[in-house]
Amino acid sequence: MKTLKRVIALILTLAIGFSVCAPSANAFVASPENFDEYREIIEDGGYPALSSKQFLEIVKVFNTAIRFLTGRGFIKQEHFNITADALLTEVCNSVANESGFDILMLVSRFPESKQYAEFVTETFQIDTTALREKFYELRYAEDAKGNVPMACVYYFLGLYFSVIEECHAYCEPLEGSESEYEVCLKIILKDGTFERVGTGVVINTETGMVTGKDGGSILGIGFEFSYTELLLYAQTNVWMRDFGFTFLYDLFCYTTPFFFYDTRRIKFDYEDKEWMIQVWKGNYLVSNGAEVGIYNREPGSFGTYYDCVDDSGMMNMSMELYHGDDLILERPEQLHWWLTGFKISDRLYPANKLTLDFTIKMQSEEMLDAFCEAVENHYRHDMEYTVDGLTVNVVW
Repeated sequence: MKTLKRVIALILTLAIGFSVCAPSANAFVASPENFDEYREIIEDGGYPALSSKQFLEIVKVFNTAIRFLTGRGFIKQEHFNITADALLTEVCNSVANESGFDILMLVSRFPESKQYAEFVTETFQIDTTALREKFYELRYAEDAKGNVPMACVYYFLGLYFSVIEECHAYCEPLEGSESEYEVCLKIILKDGTFERVGTGVVINTETGMVTGKDGGSILGIGFEFSYTELLLYAQTNVWMRDFGFTFLYDLFCYTTPFFFYDTRRIKFDYEDKEWMIQVWKGNYLVSNGAEVGIYNREPGSFGTYYDCVDDSGMMNMSMELYHGDDLILERPEQLHWWLTGFKISDRLYPANKLTLDFTIKMQSEEMLDAFCEAVENHYRHDMEYTVDGLTVNVVW
């Protein structure tokens, strides 16, 4: 009888989950009568991106199903206690209202994890203040050696085993600027003390940009974000530059439910190197996006791996991404090795209904000719190009 109840409950849970995930009736202009009409509707109007609210509902349904089957939830119901100040809330709400991507909602639903710290400190009757001071001593010692990663590990271990009760995120004005604010965290600990943590993430209310300090990237990973344009893009020092590119990266993305894109690899030889300019367009998580990357390797190299070009291999590039006649995003001409743009949106479009229009200024006539010949001979025959001096404009 107990098993039967769980099976019935699971069926009801899945039914509820389907209703949560299914697009609303007003997502389509008209009800399709057959597959061809449905495909036309998707191609013309796109389909709704998964909102943060829907994602959390899916997590809730999944957790409920596991609880009915096993008697124990897979994900803890207690949430991490975090709040945000007015400016940070305003920025996050502006993104959420335009795209459905609500980072504050997601962060506020982080499962509580302090129970392990509480268990250890209570079981062994540890003085959390003394333990934190010991971890901080190790942190300062590693920092003095220049071992920043290990210093960070000791710092966060000290915070964690002090038992975090709540966290308040706020924007602190940067000295000498009237429009830049660093996102900081006030972490309140169980012993009543608190720690201030500067994240290095900077919001510029004048430009609408989220970057790192001194023009760096967000959290040092090589990306910046325009919250007014809802556009995420990579700087030249993005961390992926050290890992080159191989077909396996695309294969991995194809096997996940988060990426639906098309790609073309344009290969040619120039100055004793095998070159590849690869382009992408399609859906990335909750965004429509595009990429143009430049890679090379030694002649006769085995496999699909290419190095990301060094600074001498970078070229001036620009790009625009369209759905029909509607411009989704544009990236102005700049010297780069991997020009990207990911526009967060509440609607996603099939990759084959997006048009990528990009330009590259080649290093010489010889390189230009080799690239154009590779475009002409590409087996897909779905790219067109025009040339102006050393600049080639490709439409795909």
